[in-house]
Amino acid sequence: MHKLLIFCWMAIMSFSAMAQGGPTGRGSLVIVGGALASSNADVIGRFIALAGGPDSARVGIVPAASGRPEKYARLFIEDLERHGLPRGRVVVLPIAVADDPGTPGNDEAAWRDNADRAELAEQARACTGIWFLGGDQTRTTAALLDGQGRPRAVLEAIAEVYREGGVLGGTSAGAAIMSQVMIAGGDSFGALSLGVVDEYEGTGSQEEGGLYLTQGFGFFPHGIIDQHFDRKARLGRLVVACLAHQADFPLGFGIDENTALVYRAEPDELEVLGAGSVTVVDARRARLEAPAPATSARGLRVSVLGAGDRYSFARGLLIPQAGKSPTRGQEFGAVSSPLATGVMSNNGSLRHLLTYNLVDNAASDSARSYLFDATGLGFELNFHKDVETLGYWGYTDGLLDNYTAWQVLLDIRPVRVGVEGR
Repeated sequence: MHKLLIFCWMAIMSFSAMAQGGPTGRGSLVIVGGALASSNADVIGRFIALAGGPDSARVGIVPAASGRPEKYARLFIEDLERHGLPRGRVVVLPIAVADDPGTPGNDEAAWRDNADRAELAEQARACTGIWFLGGDQTRTTAALLDGQGRPRAVLEAIAEVYREGGVLGGTSAGAAIMSQVMIAGGDSFGALSLGVVDEYEGTGSQEEGGLYLTQGFGFFPHGIIDQHFDRKARLGRLVVACLAHQADFPLGFGIDENTALVYRAEPDELEVLGAGSVTVVDARRARLEAPAPATSARGLRVSVLGAGDRYSFARGLLIPQAGKSPTRGQEFGAVSSPLATGVMSNNGSLRHLLTYNLVDNAASDSARSYLFDATGLGFELNFHKDVETLGYWGYTDGLLDNYTAWQVLLDIRPVRVGVEGR
C-alpha cells in the first residue's frame, strides 16, 4: 500500500472530542459529492457568500481534474454568474494535465507545470475562493504536488487563502482531494473482497476493483472524504478506508450527489446542504475480525445527516435541523424484517434503509442488506439500534421527509450465496 502522509485531526464520538489536532485555517470548505445541479442555489449561493458575496468575491477555478478543463471551467463560471457572481470576478487558473479536445490550437496539457509559476501563485493568493473541478482526482494531486508529495507554489497559495479565512470548494474529484487520505479508486465489493490495492489504472479504477488510497491535500481535518456516495453505493469502500486508517483517520464522510458538506474551521462545525445526505462512518470502536477477501468487522457506527443538520466538532454536539422531532417512542413504521437486496427493495438506498426502516420503525431493531457477485461470494451488512442510536424526522419542503439517523451500529460478515432456479 502507498505510504500516506498523516494529518492531525479531532475525532468525534457521538462523536466525542479526543482532540489530537484541529482546524488548520480560519476558512471554510464547500465539499460537494458530485453532479452539482446548476439550479442548486443553496450550495452555489453559499460558496459565493463564503467567498465574500457578489460584490467582493474573487474566485479562482482549478480545472486540473477534468478531461475537458476549458469546457467545464466555463460551465461553472456560468453557474456562478447565474447565482449572482459577475463573470469578471472569476478567473481560471491554467493548471491541467489533459488537453481539452474542444479547444483546437490550445493544448491544456501544456499547463501541467504551471503550478510552480510565481505569478500564478500570486493570482491564486489574491482570491477569496478557490473551486476544484471534478474528473480524476489523481490529476489534481499530480499537478499541485511535486514528486515527493510536497505542495507546489500554487497549492501553497491556496492553503494560505484557506488559512486567512477564504473558502475552498470542489465537486466529485474536487471533493476527494480535501482529505489527507484520498480515495482514488475501487468500489464497495472490490474493497471488501480485495482490500487495499497498490495499482491505479486510470478513471476505470474509480468504478470497480480494490480500494486505492493515496495522498490528498488535507484541508478537511476530521476524516476521509468520499463522494457520489448514494448513487455509487460506496459505503463498503469508505468502511475499508476507515479500517485501514483506524489509528489516524477512523472517521469517513460520504457525500451524496448534488449535496454539500460545508465545513467552517471557525467554529469547527459542519452543515449539510442540498438534495441528499452526508453519511458518517465511525470506526473508532470497530473490530476488524478478518481482512479481505472475507472482510469481517463489528462495532462500526454509521450516521446519516440530512439537509440543515449540523455537527459541532468543538462541542461534540449533533444539531438536527430546526423543526425535526425525535423518532424514538413515536416511530411511524412497523416493518418486522426490513431487508434490502437490490433494485426492487423497499427503501433500498442506505439513507432510506437506516431511516424509514430502522430509526423510524417500531417493529424491528435491525435491518439487513446483502452484497454478492455471480460466484456467490458476498457480505451481509447488519444495521441495528442500541441505546446510542437516535433518529430525527421533519418535513422541510412541503411533504418531503428529511431524516437524521444517528449512531447506528453496523456489523459486516462474509457469506456464501447460492441461487437456484425453480
